[in-house]
Amino acid sequence: MAKKKREKEKKETSSLKKIGYILLFALPLFVLIYFNGQNRQEKLKNDSFTTYGIIEKLLPNSSKGTTTRKDVVYFYFVKNDTVFHKIKDLTENGIKRLGIKINDCYEVKVVKSDYGIFDIDFKKRKDTLIDKKNYKNQIYNTFIHKNIIE
Repeated sequence: MAKKKREKEKKETSSLKKIGYILLFALPLFVLIYFNGQNRQEKLKNDSFTTYGIIEKLLPNSSKGTTTRKDVVYFYFVKNDTVFHKIKDLTENGIKRLGIKINDCYEVKVVKSDYGIFDIDFKKRKDTLIDKKNYKNQIYNTFIHKNIIE
């Protein structure tokens, strides 16, 4: 009888330790993710400029994982005689729902210090077209991104 009680107590303490370890590692991770998102939003609000982004390629219904899907929008904007190519992920059927088409122009807010932080507003369509062939400097996210666009 005494052994069974001791074994149960050991199992309970080990499960409490596991929960403690999970909280010890997971909580700082969630805090880091939260404050990183807040920092990005603050930079967009205070230290950004507004420009125009032109849609260059659409990938509707591409795979996000094994069971989920997403829509991918490839666009570019021009700053200081350089074309910056960027990627924006939307929810499934987002392209169809928002009515996005190739060569459409939208307003984009980009952080001055980090062009990787941006927000494109698909509700503010403009009647503008900027040809990327007029610019020599083209900056892509990765080599794979460059191959997809070209």
